Amino acid sequence: MLKMLKEKDKGKIILINVGAFYIAIEEDAVLLREKLGLKCTCFTKHACKVGIPINSIEKYKEELDNLRYSYIIYNYNREKNEIKKLYSKVGKLNKIKEKNIDCNICKGINTLKNDIYMQAFNSYIKNEKEIKENIINEIKKIEN
Repeated sequence: MLKMLKEKDKGKIILINVGAFYIAIEEDAVLLREKLGLKCTCFTKHACKVGIPINSIEKYKEELDNLRYSYIIYNYNREKNEIKKLYSKVGKLNKIKEKNIDCNICKGINTLKNDIYMQAFNSYIKNEKEIKENIINEIKKIEN
């Protein structure tokens, strides 16, 4: 359902309530982690998700407004099996293409966190990502 909502409104951040949380997945989760500091967890293999507690949605809605991103927040009523649009804002589109931050450090691999080989691998991946981010930041400085 969430993937189809994302397909319908490409580039907009899509949040939908599931139980006690509003969730976003894939590139939306990556953006919300980057811009709002939310914690990513695994949604599916190679796809992140973030969750915003229902009682905190107004705070994060305000933060999204300040960032000027387009977003839609939906309510899913399980009993009625229906979706309703609660909030919608037009703004910048999410241009992030990555659907995960680093699946090697996510839940599946963390079950092996005491394995010395996995620790070495995770450190390697993390360092590689930091080097890439530093290069991108240096290029941005030069371009500005």
